[in-house]
This record gives sequence, C-alpha cells and structure tokens, in this order.
Amino acid sequence: MPRVVLFIWGLVAFAATAAAFSLVHPSISSLKPCSKNNLFAPQRNGFKHMTQSTTALNVVGGDIAGLASKALEVTASSLKSGPWGVAALSGISSVIVTAFTMIRQAYSFSVGYGFSIFGMGLYSLLSFSDAYNFGTFQGIKGSAAACLLMSTLFYGFRLGGFLLFREYTVKSKREQFKNLDKSPRLKRFPLALSVGIFYALLFCPTLYALRAGNLAGNLSKISFLGAGVAWFGAILEAVADAQKYVVKGSASDESTFVGPTGFTYKICRHPNYLGELIFWFGVFLGGAPSFGTQIVPWVSSGLGLFGIYSIMTGATKRLEGKQEEKYKGQEKYDEYVASVKAPLFPLLS
Repeated sequence: MPRVVLFIWGLVAFAATAAAFSLVHPSISSLKPCSKNNLFAPQRNGFKHMTQSTTALNVVGGDIAGLASKALEVTASSLKSGPWGVAALSGISSVIVTAFTMIRQAYSFSVGYGFSIFGMGLYSLLSFSDAYNFGTFQGIKGSAAACLLMSTLFYGFRLGGFLLFREYTVKSKREQFKNLDKSPRLKRFPLALSVGIFYALLFCPTLYALRAGNLAGNLSKISFLGAGVAWFGAILEAVADAQKYVVKGSASDESTFVGPTGFTYKICRHPNYLGELIFWFGVFLGGAPSFGTQIVPWVSSGLGLFGIYSIMTGATKRLEGKQEEKYKGQEKYDEYVASVKAPLFPLLS
C-alpha cells in the first residue's frame, strides 16, 4: 500500500478516533442532529431525488466535519481538566502509532514511539497555549511545566526523526525493519493500540504538571529539578545515538567490534538506554509534585515508569548477550568491557 495513502488513512483514523471518543464524553451532548433533510426519504422524481440527496450528503458531510471539529475541541478540553485526560492522551498516541504501524510493524516501537510523544506534546502545547506563555523564552523558563513539556517535544521529535533517518541511511536497519513485517496490517491494530496507551502513561506526568500550573515553594523546586533531569537524559540519549551512528557507519565489517568506546560510552556501555531512563525519570519527577492525592496520575505514571524501566533493562541484557556472543575474544571489545564495567547503571556495577 502506498505510503501517501497510509498517511491519509492516518489522518482519517485520527478524526474517527476523536469522534468516537467524543461520543462517550459528557460535553458532546451539545451537538444537535440535523432534522430537516432525510437521506432515505422517498422522492417524487429523479431530479428532485438527485438534488435532495446531494443536499442531504452535504448536510451529512457537514455534520461529520462538525463532529470531528467538536471531537478535537473535546479532546483539548479533556486534556485541560476532568477525569478524561489519560484517555485523551491514549487516543492521540494510539492514532499516531497506528498510522506508523500500518507502514512498518516495527515502527510501533521506534518511529511511532518518538512521534507519538511529540504528537501528545504538540497537542498539549496547543491546548494549554492560553494558560502559558510558550511564545517567549522567559515564559518557558519561568514555568517548570513548560520546561517539562518542551523536553518531551524535543525528545519525541528528535527520537522519531533520528530513527527514521537511520533506517533510510543504514541498509541493515532498513532490512531488519522490513523483515519484522510479519503480521497483516489489520492484525497490527491491537499492538498499536496497546503501545499507544503505554506511551500515554509515560506522558501522563507532563499533562498533570501542565494542569497544575506554576507551583510554589519546594514543590516548584522539585518540578524544576525533574524538568532539568529530563532535559539531561534527552540530551545524553541524543549525543549517544549520534555517536553510535557515526562510529557504526564508518565500520566496513559488522563482525568486528569498532565501538563506540569514548565520550558518553565511558559512562556505561549503553548510554543511550541510560539517557532514556533518566529522561523518563525526570518527567515523572517533574510531574509528581502536581499529583497531590489524585490516584489516576500516581497509578498511570507509576505504571509507565515501571514499564519503561523493565523494557530498557531487558533490552540491555539482550544486547549485552548479542554483543558478547558476537565480539567476545576480540581484543578491542574485551578491553572495553574490562574498562567500562557498567552495562547500564554506572554506580551499580
């Protein structure tokens, strides 16, 4: 299926999902059904039938457009307040992930992951634009919630863009992603929806930080600290990814260990994974002061943080095993492992 068609399908799916969400949201009751034109009413002659049917289709089309517009408004209002915030995030994330998963199944964990975080951040930016001064550096610097949101926008856009760029410039990655297309497209929906919900849980602390506004006292300091930690993790991962891309790209033989072994890779053997964990811990820390006694953000954010910790530690163990099997016995690899003992956490090795 052409990718342009899939992109268009993604936009349609977004409108449909938002409309479906709006049907169960209490504020959608303000929509009024059309009462003047009946598409199925019998007509007396062909011309009148064609004219009235066209009018009815226009009305139905207008109703659909109005419903989609209202759904987008409801999604934005759900992000700003009420019990539907995580559900709204899940809808936004799932639609983005689903669109990418229809292109490549592996995109659900890679490109779709990054751009879903960016998408939730962008939607939040638009939804809270009347409450925050996102247009100036001073406005962002003066708000921990705004700083946290900007870190998610940077993280998501950078990660999604990098993974897409790497796939199209590294033949082995392109083939690897293509070989993972094992399920028919329609059977990929459950996977896309489930990971979309998971990504919403990860983003949850940012949403509640935006809802709480500017905190005071120690809560504000903790929130700013979390935002700073998130930015540090996002930058560490970006630098480590770029470093690995450059070093691996210069290798002529994939069976020989070439590194990287310097700079960020002196911290631990997988600083990109470490950066990702630091980023999400910072997001959690930055949002936690705004949770208060609310159960939903504590449970949702806690599940997200535990999930990403489990995923990244598991990925580290698998990659360590593959590298040991592939490179053990090579002098450069053995020296690197001996000098940098920590696979992931420097102080725990």
